[in-house]
Amino acid sequence: MPSERLVEENTKRRKIFQAALFALTLGMLVYFCVSGNNLAVLIQSLPNISLFWMLCAAASVFLNWMMDSLIIHTLIFHTSGGRYGFGSAFRVTMVGQYFNSITPYALAGQPMQFLALTGQGISTGVAVSTLVKKFLAYQTSLTVYSLLVILVKYKFFQSRIQGFMALAFVGFLYQAALVVALVLFSYSPGFTTKLIRGAVWVLTRVHLVKKPRETGEKVKGQLEFFLENNRALQGKRSLGVKIYGFTVIQLTALFLVPFFIYKAFHNPGAPVVDMISAQSFVTMISGYTPLPGAAGAAEGSFLVIFQMFFAPGIIQQAMLLWRLLAYYSCIVVGAFFAVPERRRAGMKSARAANAAEPPVREAGQAANSGGIKHE
Repeated sequence: MPSERLVEENTKRRKIFQAALFALTLGMLVYFCVSGNNLAVLIQSLPNISLFWMLCAAASVFLNWMMDSLIIHTLIFHTSGGRYGFGSAFRVTMVGQYFNSITPYALAGQPMQFLALTGQGISTGVAVSTLVKKFLAYQTSLTVYSLLVILVKYKFFQSRIQGFMALAFVGFLYQAALVVALVLFSYSPGFTTKLIRGAVWVLTRVHLVKKPRETGEKVKGQLEFFLENNRALQGKRSLGVKIYGFTVIQLTALFLVPFFIYKAFHNPGAPVVDMISAQSFVTMISGYTPLPGAAGAAEGSFLVIFQMFFAPGIIQQAMLLWRLLAYYSCIVVGAFFAVPERRRAGMKSARAANAAEPPVREAGQAANSGGIKHE
């Protein structure tokens, strides 16, 4: 029967995709271990490392994931007014962590999170709205965080890293430009519509969308809900405080990882604020590198900036531990969540979320009645 054949084809594709992800994950781990004799360097550093502080560093990475999941959970729960499990939100987070880590500029993270959300039964309007709001909060928080660090710690770093601060300013401008683009996407219907048309055209060209007109109509039908949802949340100050609060905690947790590694090597204690600031500079500088995981730029900027804190004999080991915890852990753990879920109409969280989502239907009706013109 056609339905059975379709199920078999989907199962086969899932298995191929899963095997490809496993091979890619294993290959990146092997590369990390072999490149520059990294594994031997890490093994050499083990006797000198405090297990307690390394557990703190690992916990900090995990807290980063948990805050990201909490943001997704809060936004979807608030938007739909129904139930949405935290476990489902954590899965979406790890899908994003994985594909952000393996693609240049982290380009595949949000599209794959979108697929994960819709696979859980979340409507396209809620999924897009959630991801855009989350990314806007992240980029805005990172930009403000970076600006404060530049204003407060500029002289401190400029006196120790001659000429290197220019790269930090370029990174800051890059982050700020992303925020402007996201604001236009969120609050400009014309810009959003053109962007959606362009995305559908690209997906059609690469044969990921078979019915471009029908797909475009469906997406535009959700656009009105997306825009109305953005307007409705402008007055929700308590929700905004929560989202931005979670995001600041998320960023701070990630920026604390080098400090805990510093303590793991039994260092007496550089000011934690200085090390958080240093890591924010590393994030700014490596953010515009067009390689998966900002390869090269992340390691290089860490070695240059953190040489102020680590002794020459251990900074290489510290960099590898930081990279292993903050980057490769996202690949290893995320690989277990990266395979798409089977669409299940009976999923409790999806049923509850969509059952309590009358605005989506209203948005679709508004679109079909002239809210958005269909060409």
